Amino acid sequence: MTEYRTKGETLVKIWVPDIAQVEAQSLRQLDSMGNLPFIFDHIAVMPDVHLGKGAVVGSVVPARDAVVPNIVGVDIGCGISAFQTGISREVVQEASPDGSPRGFWKRWENQVSRDVPTGFHQHKSPREWHGLNTTLRAAPLRHFMDDKVPLQLGTLGGGNHFIEAQYDESDGVWFMVHSGSRHTGLQIAEHYDRIAATTLGKSKTDYPANLAYLRADGDGFDDYLHDMEWAVSFALENRWLMLERAVSQFVEMVGGAGKPDVRAKGINIHHNFARVEEHGGRRVVVHRKGATSARKGEVGIVPGSMGTESYIVRGKGSAESFESCSHGAGRVMSRTRARKTIAQKDYERALSDTFTKPSGSYIDEAPQSYKDVSEVIRHQTDLVDVLHRLKPIITIKGDSKASID
Repeated sequence: MTEYRTKGETLVKIWVPDIAQVEAQSLRQLDSMGNLPFIFDHIAVMPDVHLGKGAVVGSVVPARDAVVPNIVGVDIGCGISAFQTGISREVVQEASPDGSPRGFWKRWENQVSRDVPTGFHQHKSPREWHGLNTTLRAAPLRHFMDDKVPLQLGTLGGGNHFIEAQYDESDGVWFMVHSGSRHTGLQIAEHYDRIAATTLGKSKTDYPANLAYLRADGDGFDDYLHDMEWAVSFALENRWLMLERAVSQFVEMVGGAGKPDVRAKGINIHHNFARVEEHGGRRVVVHRKGATSARKGEVGIVPGSMGTESYIVRGKGSAESFESCSHGAGRVMSRTRARKTIAQKDYERALSDTFTKPSGSYIDEAPQSYKDVSEVIRHQTDLVDVLHRLKPIITIKGDSKASID
């Protein structure tokens, strides 16, 4: 871990061995974040750090009596779910009529893709969920509960979101889903960012670019937390539905009996959210933007990129990181740069150990556009212990333009 002082003298603790490993644009963004007037003690930055909108991805920002919608970001509640099936890859081989695991997994992919809309697509008929009975505090957004949310429950989106089959160190099959709160979460984020900017503008209060905030004693603070928490619950439900579909299709194909209890035995966490917590004897609003809660004993997920390994981890409850860890590998190049610089043959080579089709429509998600996730894990051994290392079998993705993280 490396300590760094912003130009405004805010302390930043970054989980990298050398500050030179952090891109200059991210350091400039941290300088801007450090100008927020209510930061408690320090900002913690995870080893997957990279440039974001307003705030760096991989940041943990504790605030005294304030919340910043743009630190949480537009994909509120985005996160990862995972399930260990207890079924080995040998069973897949036996269940492949032609003896081809590739054929088995392609059939699985086709069926799940038919059932789970990706990119901008949604279900043709509404889904049911108790969360639809919630009334959003943002009145202009309430219509989404009727005309958008029921159709988007159980849909993947695009960008870095995925459904993936994996195997662990014992050749056991796992499934993992990465998704968020879809269009409604984005609308909530933008709605409250506008309120924050308008409120600060009326009082002629200066604030860092793209980091308008809501004070606990002012308008919008409680309303944002309420609607943000709903978006987090929607994202959790969204992942459960897709994970259940991926697992049940697999179990059916291998001839398994019964329906796996995915919700009771699975893991489902988020990495774009704010939560009131106690740290250093004070209650603060902890913003995690591309960072995962890692309380002592808490099981979490650190996914790699398409074609690379992912990790199931257990938190150590580090006070310095505000009980947090990284949310993934972290990008090393923008989507635009990736599309311009990654050759198709190199993309294909990076996925050659999987059954994933190297589609040019999401070449910006190629492993080369991400950091080495094993190195990211090595930089945070004081934050988490590794429980399982998972290698990808096949990945389902949507159009990269449909989502950001």
